Amino acid sequence: MWRRAAACVAAALALASGTVLGTAKPAAAHDGVILTLHGDGRGSVWVTATWQDGHPVTEAVGITLLATTADGRREGPAGLRRNGDALTFAGTLATGDWTVVAEMGTPAIGRCQGVLHVAPDGAPQDIVCAPPPAAAAPPPAPAPRTSYTWVWYVLGVAALAGVAAWLFHRRSAATAKRRPSSRRTTPRRK
Repeated sequence: MWRRAAACVAAALALASGTVLGTAKPAAAHDGVILTLHGDGRGSVWVTATWQDGHPVTEAVGITLLATTADGRREGPAGLRRNGDALTFAGTLATGDWTVVAEMGTPAIGRCQGVLHVAPDGAPQDIVCAPPPAAAAPPPAPAPRTSYTWVWYVLGVAALAGVAAWLFHRRSAATAKRRPSSRRTTPRRK
């Protein structure tokens, strides 16, 4: 019975340690994400996402696209759908220069912004956006100042103890002088 309970506890601990220590988030394993805006020049837009180490992003992706023109036309924000390795915009952009912003929220944070030119005889464009720089580590906290206040407390207690010992000794010496002697002053008989 004890062996079975011990085996169950060991199995539970192995499972828990594998679950806690053995899994890492995909974004942590690949560093940041690189987004690339693609346009065919005639209005179709898509985004590709790769990890900074070169692997494609194969996890479920949460990404939106917003396109605006200088004269106020707007498309989106619209969610992009996976089509193979591409994350595609369901609509098409009209003729003009469009400022396109793609923002990814999962599995990693990523943003790409660029201007795509759309024309009936437009040329394909690719705009690569590097991941944002890693946040700088905060500066180390200054070392705490060493306090020697305790030395003063120890010296004060030692001084008080010395004064108390001196007073006790003085009092006991004074008391000893006032006491009559307990010796007999009568001569001894022989």
